[in-house]
Amino acid sequence: FAILLLTQGKSPFVAYRTIYTSIFGSVYGFGEMVVRATYLILTGLAAMIPARVGLANAGGEGQMAVAALGTAVAGSTILAQTPWYLGIPLMLLTGMICGAAYAGIGVLCRLKLGMNEILTTILMNYVATYFISSLLFGVLRDPKGWNYPQTVEVASQLRFRTYLGTRMNAGIWVAICAAVLFWYLLNHTQKGFSIRTIGGNQTAAAYAGIRVKTYQTWMFLLAGALAGLAGAIMVVGVEGRMRISAGETMGFMGFLAAGMAGNHPLLLILSAFLIGGLTVAGNGMEINTGLPAATMQI
Repeated sequence: FAILLLTQGKSPFVAYRTIYTSIFGSVYGFGEMVVRATYLILTGLAAMIPARVGLANAGGEGQMAVAALGTAVAGSTILAQTPWYLGIPLMLLTGMICGAAYAGIGVLCRLKLGMNEILTTILMNYVATYFISSLLFGVLRDPKGWNYPQTVEVASQLRFRTYLGTRMNAGIWVAICAAVLFWYLLNHTQKGFSIRTIGGNQTAAAYAGIRVKTYQTWMFLLAGALAGLAGAIMVVGVEGRMRISAGETMGFMGFLAAGMAGNHPLLLILSAFLIGGLTVAGNGMEINTGLPAATMQI
């Protein structure tokens, strides 16, 4: 990356200092890193969990988006009058159900129709994107939203409180708890042993009496539910509604975070913060070096 910067006549030292100060130079920058890490932990788990049973879920992007839309609609309609202690858990549950349902299409195509789940879930990301866009530009557009493609804002009591004047919220604790719980399930329970056995050798697992397809189905649905939880947190904790392009690339980046962590749930937390911090630094890079923010993708 330093060589690339030099070929563009830019100083690597200025660039690296910019990355550091963009993240740790202000409370706002640190908060934005935490917000992105929240999404990446959950979408990373959505990619990691099916991989543990021999499948691949590349649909975290679509599952998160569908869940965010479902959560936003629920929070502005049927749950709008619900007190926070019931409403917020129901909002999160709504997102998880929506995400699991959308993932269910992918695993159904894989286990019942023999279709490749990677291609199926990737294509379903585009289906979700265009379908949601049509709704946000159509029947779900906020009539008081200055013609901007977004849903009506959810009820105020159905929002997480934010920390230190940033967009940081309790969603980060939810995400970390999810990663820790899956690590415990995987390494310290009987079902976790079955999951590891399937991931190691599906044929041997089947001979040992483990119901491979049943585990694969439930793990894929769990993955979709966690991606959906990321979408719900985006609405409850950050956006307050579903906006066009909200959460964009977080599903694909979560897939990357899981791969960087070697599909280890606890290391995923670290890789999510790393990637989250680098994405935050993009705007600072553009301001201080003149290179586009997309440079950080390299």
